[in-house]
Amino acid sequence: MSDLILEIDSVYAAYGRPRSLFTLGAGGAGRVEALRGVSLSVARGEIFGLLGPNGAGKSTLLACVEGLHQPEAGMVRVAGLPPAQAKGRLGVQLQKAALLDDLTVAELIEVYAALYNAFPSRAQIDDLLARFGLVEQRNRLARHLSGGQQQRVALAVALAADPEIVLLDEPTGALDPQARRVVWDLIRGLHDEGRTVLLTTHAMEEAEALCGRVAIIDQGRIMACGTPASIVAGLEVRPMLKALTELPLDQVRGLPGVHSVRYTGQHLEVETSEPQATLPALQALAARLGRTLGEISLRQPNLEDAFLRLTGRALTA
Repeated sequence: MSDLILEIDSVYAAYGRPRSLFTLGAGGAGRVEALRGVSLSVARGEIFGLLGPNGAGKSTLLACVEGLHQPEAGMVRVAGLPPAQAKGRLGVQLQKAALLDDLTVAELIEVYAALYNAFPSRAQIDDLLARFGLVEQRNRLARHLSGGQQQRVALAVALAADPEIVLLDEPTGALDPQARRVVWDLIRGLHDEGRTVLLTTHAMEEAEALCGRVAIIDQGRIMACGTPASIVAGLEVRPMLKALTELPLDQVRGLPGVHSVRYTGQHLEVETSEPQATLPALQALAARLGRTLGEISLRQPNLEDAFLRLTGRALTA
């Protein structure tokens, strides 16, 4: 049995007319080129993340894997099969929970499982509800659930047919920090069971917390792929010194160890290879100009820095 459960090779995808590889980028009316030669593979049993801003192509790529969107060119294989033949192996959570408002939580699980020719017993449904902390909501209508509860129901629905692969599109996008961490724990539980998880996110913290490997995607292209640590190390991104201040960037660039500087809001961010030399020099510059430094912090480089290095803009842009 192959260790690869998902293979994507040179996939081009677009919306609008005409649907032809030769017209990609040709400016047809209403045409949007969503994926531009995307290739990646996912190993059986890993949590793999697609990290990128809104509009990067993440949801379109998931739609190609789910068989909901036919790419113009390229190949997608799920457990060695075309997506249309592998639907029974997939569990899907959409970016916006598309729950039927007038069904109860238990009924939702039954209905969505039946779409995959699975018919769980009452005991199996009860086990699923218990796992996602939904026992008390068993007979509650979907319309009366909180946002966090709806997200947990969507996860339960995705597992209703006991899939090998779980596809999660922005699984915590609209949740508060506490609810987000609950969902993170549930996703880790899927991994512990040996399931493969492919998730999309625009949150660097989520990708680093959950994913063994990440593909950074922007404007329909894969910019980098690997473990979060290897992506950062491969780009030689340096520690970031941050302070609330207002100083001339050209003068800050001349300080010891400084490689790049920018403002994020009112905060000065200084990428430096020698933070112990840069900080006192920065303080001396501020004193000489009659300025102060507030909220000083030093952090190690992360995926957001890598995204900026790869694309020239912030991940949240």
